[in-house]
Amino acid sequence: MSLWLQVDFKKMVDEVCRTRCGPSNLTILGGQCAESDLLKFLEQWDLAAMPFRVWEYVSEVVFEKGTLPQNIALLERGRIFGEGGDLMLRRSGTAFDWRFIGPAGIKSLAGDYGTQDYWEDHPEVTFHQYNETALLWGERNGNGWTENRVAAAKLNYPATGKRIQLRYQVFSRAGRVEFVWYKGFSEWKEADYGERND
Repeated sequence: MSLWLQVDFKKMVDEVCRTRCGPSNLTILGGQCAESDLLKFLEQWDLAAMPFRVWEYVSEVVFEKGTLPQNIALLERGRIFGEGGDLMLRRSGTAFDWRFIGPAGIKSLAGDYGTQDYWEDHPEVTFHQYNETALLWGERNGNGWTENRVAAAKLNYPATGKRIQLRYQVFSRAGRVEFVWYKGFSEWKEADYGERND
């Protein structure tokens, strides 16, 4: 029996077309914010819909829920994410480059943040999207998280369970990943294996 007789090309094409998304499905914004304006900038976002935080300071990385950065002068990177979107910050001298990906319909922010809308420059682009998970380091022992490969790491995930995974959505074009939207944390179960969920 020929392998080609077993392949349902119509089904394959339908699956690829079903996972497409574009400007009507997704907001993609970017720009730059002065270090002195960072807190004012962050307060304009729907932070309740993006409850998870990863703050990367000069000396440590902190996983938290519902916080703002404690020491902006030492902040190198930040990520605020959840079902309401994914806001990524990266220090660039005395400013922070930022990128947001989230639900369609989110408008530009008030203020001088150099906001650019991805879709204004790329209205014809469509992405293929799929969901994935990644198992995070560490295992809960008592009240804390331990990982013998990085014994000095301060693992403190804002989620419950013995092992934790990060859920995220991938947006690719022509076989290359263009954007990733962190959605949240969930308890890892042995059957998950970080598999792709279309």
